Amino acid sequence: MFHVLSRVLNAPVWSPSLALLFGGWLCVVGGCGKHPEAASEAVTPSLPPAALLVEQQISGVILGKTLKSPSALAVNDRGVLYLIDAGNRRVIWFDVHLTAVRDFSGEGGTFGRLSEPTYLTVDADRTVWITDSGRRLLVQCSDKLEYLGEIEPRDEQAPLELGRPAGIAVTGFGEIWVADSDNNRIVVLDVLGQVSHFVGDFGYAGGALRRPAKLLLGNQDQIYVCDTENRRIVIYDDRGSLVREIEHPALENPVAVAIDSHGRLWALDKSSGRIHCFSRDGQYLTSLGPIVSGTDRALAHPSDLAFTSDGRLVISDTGNDRLLVCQILSSI
Repeated sequence: MFHVLSRVLNAPVWSPSLALLFGGWLCVVGGCGKHPEAASEAVTPSLPPAALLVEQQISGVILGKTLKSPSALAVNDRGVLYLIDAGNRRVIWFDVHLTAVRDFSGEGGTFGRLSEPTYLTVDADRTVWITDSGRRLLVQCSDKLEYLGEIEPRDEQAPLELGRPAGIAVTGFGEIWVADSDNNRIVVLDVLGQVSHFVGDFGYAGGALRRPAKLLLGNQDQIYVCDTENRRIVIYDDRGSLVREIEHPALENPVAVAIDSHGRLWALDKSSGRIHCFSRDGQYLTSLGPIVSGTDRALAHPSDLAFTSDGRLVISDTGNDRLLVCQILSSI
């Protein structure tokens, strides 16, 4: 079954890549398969990292345009990195060596033109999903950033209630979870692309969400939600039931999360520019930043995190128009 709201020129064209949405793993700010951000729990205990060390900075002119306000990140199971270059309204594809290969903005086409790309993820078939807040659409691309189609989230019973899409995740069953930050909830689309139900609204266990941002799919199809204005990370199962909450006084404005190969949860705080690390069971371990070793500039309004296939942490340092590729220094 495919997403029936996919729209292309003159007639719907269904992408074969959607066929695998029923199985496999999605890794938000990751990819498909059991990669570093959705790895199985390690048998070793969660230890606090000692520091981050910048090994590489990515900035300046990339594929003919100067990187401007880099934001959301995603890495697939082959180590391909995707980045939203928000200031240029495009998505950039980097290979495993972090060399820019291609970009996508939709320019020159009737459909697929990006107005305000906000978040992105990669599903089990390596299809790239982009939330376009400006057009209130979900745009689909192949792993090579070839345009496939788009979906307009729509509730037929209340067509005017849906807000601008933010964070996105796709479960192993093919359901698409989209953060509706305007209305403080998650919109869940079924495999046909139609609104199925809402999560995190008033009346849900754990209380209502306030300005949900990034979504991350972890182990056992659990979805991690950055509940920014409630200063917490909320974890739901794939049915929308509350699993647990992660809260700590250090969390001021958590906008992104990532999971490393040890099962540790990394939370990015946009306000302070700090990165907080929690154990797999939610215990606070340490905080790093806003100045990272290897650079003399503090993180400025950073917006996302992702782990490469070799375990390095990529930070989207939006205010400084750069990506930082960091080695994690062990505490032992």
